[in-house]
Amino acid sequence: MIRLRVEWERPGGADGLYKVHAADAVMAGLWWADGSGPLPDWTAFAFVPVDPSGNGTFRFAGGRAVPREATHVLVRAVTPDMRSEEALIPLPDREPAPLMEGAVRLGFVTDLHLSDKPWRVGKALALAGTGDGVLCAGDMVNDGTAEQFALLRRLIEDRLPPDTPMLAVAGNHDFPVPSVPDTGEGFFVLQERLLDRAERLGLAVERGPGGGWAAGLKGVDIVGLNAAVPGRRLAFRDPEQLFWLDRHLTDTKAAWHVVLCHAPLLSHNPQRRRPGDMPYFSRDGQLQKILEAHRNILFLSGHTHISMNCLTGCVETDRERRILYVNGGSVRTTTLKPEEPLRPREWTDGNMLWLDLTPSQAEITAASLVSGRRIDRGYYRFSTGEGAPRP
Repeated sequence: MIRLRVEWERPGGADGLYKVHAADAVMAGLWWADGSGPLPDWTAFAFVPVDPSGNGTFRFAGGRAVPREATHVLVRAVTPDMRSEEALIPLPDREPAPLMEGAVRLGFVTDLHLSDKPWRVGKALALAGTGDGVLCAGDMVNDGTAEQFALLRRLIEDRLPPDTPMLAVAGNHDFPVPSVPDTGEGFFVLQERLLDRAERLGLAVERGPGGGWAAGLKGVDIVGLNAAVPGRRLAFRDPEQLFWLDRHLTDTKAAWHVVLCHAPLLSHNPQRRRPGDMPYFSRDGQLQKILEAHRNILFLSGHTHISMNCLTGCVETDRERRILYVNGGSVRTTTLKPEEPLRPREWTDGNMLWLDLTPSQAEITAASLVSGRRIDRGYYRFSTGEGAPRP
């Protein structure tokens, strides 16, 4: 007989200690489910080793949410001779999450690292392009060459709907290494084409200093910070870009400001920091102070390649200021930290995100590029009602 007991940490969230008992099993998998079985098109959220006494534990952390349609947890236990047994465990009474009526949906990709094998990037663009717009946080190509950017332009034309805008900022790999000459057909040419395309599709675009830009999309204020420069350094080409950001956030009224930047801020890096670590891109502290002077911000970054399935999570919140720091994994193969003994390929082989936004809610859903399924560990939900974002 299979039993599951959960010690929940907060109402409405997935965080807690999951205790499985499955006699004679060696492993148990956990899925969100409804009364008929596991939710379709969602991955498992845990694979738990079971000891000889039939006990296994999993601690869910990082502020994840329970999918709206989930009413149960499915536990599937596997024995040494590969027999399996399942049990549907009802969730305790929970308040239903508010519906996301009229939400703006943004697809988010980062760290494409396109070289000469386009299938993964093409799939990411196709998934991201199902919403109202696509955002990219840099490292669009791997070597910063004109040939790679030409291939990327063809993929954008082929895989994105013609009425879907795409906006991007530079990553360190979007520039050639110092020993390779820059032909002038690289990132900033592509960025200008994407901004021109957005304007043709009706977006109001503002071009700032140092390659920064801002665009309004269905009431969402989107700001791009270019914090990578030739030589593959993480730095702002023009310090005025940060002063411009501060003025823009002050002057622009919006329910959400979405700020794109390739590298995460040091204080919100999912690779975790050690005492004494130094910022790895210039003006990290200045940018942090500017963000903290404002409210209702989603700060989107990449660069780390940390899987959305990492146990500690990839979204951090400043509840008082209503700021979400989202590090979006990568389109290329991701890294799972800490390593786990039982993990499927789709946990580490690339992902993209959907951001669903209303004036009072934000929902973040990651999807695997291997299977196309939604990632349980990459699902977050926040409300700005009565103050700060909260699960």
